[in-house]
Amino acid sequence: MIRSAVAVWKGSPAIGEGLVTTTSGVMSNALYSFGSSTGNEPCTSPTEMLAASVAACMSLMLVQEMAKAGLKHESVRTEALLTVEEKKGRWEITHINLHVTASLPQIDEEKFHRASRSARSKCPISRALNVPITVTTKVEEVVHNEVAV
Repeated sequence: MIRSAVAVWKGSPAIGEGLVTTTSGVMSNALYSFGSSTGNEPCTSPTEMLAASVAACMSLMLVQEMAKAGLKHESVRTEALLTVEEKKGRWEITHINLHVTASLPQIDEEKFHRASRSARSKCPISRALNVPITVTTKVEEVVHNEVAV
């Protein structure tokens, strides 16, 4: 499987802007800059897109691992906090912190934590990065209230 994207940059690094498009069409001429946004137009950045990729991958891998363990879920939410620092004149991603919350109809802490450890080790995006990644997990029990009519 090959996935691709095209990015075009115009202008200087500080005040220029770029457009990024994915072959799926989900992103089509999405505005990006070095920071998270410049001016009044909403835009993204390469590091923000990487944070989104890590979060999406972790959620997907966790859902796959929970399915293997027989755990049903309502939802899995992963927030990625990616830290970028300037070191010796170069920008570096120094850490990624993932906060994962799973909403389950029935909680089985042991199976959930085993699935989350396995998911972390199987995420191809995280494995491709040479960056420390920490994961915190939280399980919420879903309560369905029946309404009598």
